[in-house]
Amino acid sequence: MLQELLLALSGHPSPLLATSIEHTDRGPFKEYLSPAESALLQSLAQELGGRHIKIRDSAFHISSTHPSTVCRAVATSITLTHLTRFQSTILEVEKDILEQNPRLVGAYKIVPLSGVAGAFDGWTRKLEWLLSLVDFIESPGDLRKGGDSATSCTASQILSWIRQSTQTGYPDIEHLSFELLRVAETAWLRQVSAWLLYGRLPIHGAADFFIFKETGSRGGEIKIDNGYSINNRLVPGFVTQATANSILFIGNSLNHTRDRSMSMQEGISHTRSPELSLLPSHLAYLSSLEIPISATSFSSAVSAIRLSFSKNVLQKLLPLSKVLEILRVLKDFFLLERGEFAIALITAADQRLQTRQSRFGDKLPPKANDALKSAIIKEGEVSAILARTWAAMACLQSVDDDDEDEDLELARDLINLSIKVIDPLSPTTGAATEPTFDNLLLPTPTALGLRIPSPLDLFLTSSDVDAYSHIHAYLLSLRRAHLRLSKLFLLSVLRRDHPSPRAPLQESEKNQAGALTRMRGRAARRAKTLRPVWATVHSAAYLLTEMGEYFQGEVVNTLWDSFHTWLDPTGEEKGSRPGTASSADSAPVTFSVSTSSRQRSTQPREPALHDPESLSVAHRTYLSALTHALLLDDARFTKELRALLASIDYFSALMARLNSIFQHLDLESDLGIVDTFTNFKIEEKEVMKELASARAKAAGNVQAVITALRDVDAARAASDSHSVGVQAEEENVFVPQISGGLDRLLLKLEFADLQAASPTGPH
Repeated sequence: MLQELLLALSGHPSPLLATSIEHTDRGPFKEYLSPAESALLQSLAQELGGRHIKIRDSAFHISSTHPSTVCRAVATSITLTHLTRFQSTILEVEKDILEQNPRLVGAYKIVPLSGVAGAFDGWTRKLEWLLSLVDFIESPGDLRKGGDSATSCTASQILSWIRQSTQTGYPDIEHLSFELLRVAETAWLRQVSAWLLYGRLPIHGAADFFIFKETGSRGGEIKIDNGYSINNRLVPGFVTQATANSILFIGNSLNHTRDRSMSMQEGISHTRSPELSLLPSHLAYLSSLEIPISATSFSSAVSAIRLSFSKNVLQKLLPLSKVLEILRVLKDFFLLERGEFAIALITAADQRLQTRQSRFGDKLPPKANDALKSAIIKEGEVSAILARTWAAMACLQSVDDDDEDEDLELARDLINLSIKVIDPLSPTTGAATEPTFDNLLLPTPTALGLRIPSPLDLFLTSSDVDAYSHIHAYLLSLRRAHLRLSKLFLLSVLRRDHPSPRAPLQESEKNQAGALTRMRGRAARRAKTLRPVWATVHSAAYLLTEMGEYFQGEVVNTLWDSFHTWLDPTGEEKGSRPGTASSADSAPVTFSVSTSSRQRSTQPREPALHDPESLSVAHRTYLSALTHALLLDDARFTKELRALLASIDYFSALMARLNSIFQHLDLESDLGIVDTFTNFKIEEKEVMKELASARAKAAGNVQAVITALRDVDAARAASDSHSVGVQAEEENVFVPQISGGLDRLLLKLEFADLQAASPTGPH
């Protein structure tokens, strides 16, 4: 029986012992076992022997088939270390029995089962924990909170599970957990080391690593960044998001450096890559980590590797002048610092739409015109609009200017205008989303994009370009609506008769006097009818003027000045745009600055060399502050503003149509020129009716935007949650500085008293 028991404990199934256990009323050992001994034998054979077999088989299956190398390492350690220890315990018990050690063998060479059970004291809990561990690795994904049932156990999940087991309260389980945690974290560190030291994805188990190369564009939760992605589901719990971004940045930088070195050296094989010279020091940072790995020590090691690589390699690969050059392009053309670019782009788009409209004549009602404009815009037409814009920008340059506009030439090479493609796989498709402004320039949603050349993609990402594109569409829509309202004042037939109307020369003097009286009376009736319309035009134009001035002057320029000062505190890198002054030499902004900010700005600041990741983090902070200050993160305000801009488009189209009707009516009444195909008097009544409704809607939208501005100002004054502490600035982190606020804009609107243009205003 003892031999059968030891064989069962060693992982060899014993049919003889299993029969006696399962059927306690019969079996070969029935007459020799008491009930207590039968229960003890069952405990030894099932709780130890049965679990041993299950753990051994599961661990072998995991170590040979599982896709995660970390899980394979854990399973291999279970087999080679812990089950081997259990086998050694069995051999020691067998040796003591054969040698008749008094510890197990009593009088008359009797070996009590209680003594055998005592020799395996503690292994019941250990094998139970090991069995739960292998069951966790093999369990379906929905049971591990990892997604669908087909999802395999990942490195982050097994690391979290073992870390939690270190706090069970049992010393033996704690010791066992730390041993397996050392194995798991060592295997995971080997994967990270391949990426941190060489920029290579792990050869084995790459699907389990949280960084992988994306072969195509896709939406959803996975973020695409310069061809490599971070899957947050695979990031271990002790790795913070900032550390994960740093790891992604280091690997990307290594790939850039290696590609650049190969292109420059070509056939020179004996030249050593610059990153290889830093390999011993970077390897020392990783070797100094103690297991279990703490979030602080791991972040410090990654930061040390990043700073070392940036200081010795990336400062030459990505100089500050290149960074400022691309940022000036983004500010001039995406943030509309160059107003001529916005005007040229709007003019080119309007001319394209007018060309489409002219094919069907100019007698279509505004709604028909809107339906015509909403026809599909092709990609070639969008490219032609941008080409015409660049041509108009080139014509604005002075002939006598010998200096080439480098920023304009760079912008022509990098900037593109394309139709915005909506990803059908995106979870936001078909759902209620925030208002967009990308379909105001053209009926088809378009986006101004930027091709990011290497090595600028070390700090500038595609998501940053998308944010710039969103801000550009927002600011451009404001500029476009203001231009449309300004052009309405050029419609002299609607506004006033200038010069004074003259009677037809072919009439007699008596008829001329009557015709002149009739013409002046007609002009007076039109002016009285259109007086509330012009009041609405004035209020909407004033609102857009003040908002544009606030956004462009007090938001964009102020944030850019603070960001530029952080980038280049010494002011050595000047703007290269000919005929213009740099940001440091420009005229000071008229609004005030807080006392604390002014005192900090007057203190001498030492020049700091920022690594590309610090630039990227600061740039994202700059974009976040810019989006916040431009009110783009307030859904109610953007909704009301989007409604106002749409009403201005329809309102302006009605005014242009009414101007054309008045011209035809004047020709009909004064010169007798009659259009037999159109009854302009009936159309005048219809247009005037629609114009009154559109005027009331536009005036209501003006008041809604002002009300939304007041609510935003009150909410932000109460929360003030988007400020950064002074401690961040002391740590050489970019702190956006915004002087003034919405209260200055609201004071100007209150002073203008736009209530006169309300829907219930004077008529």
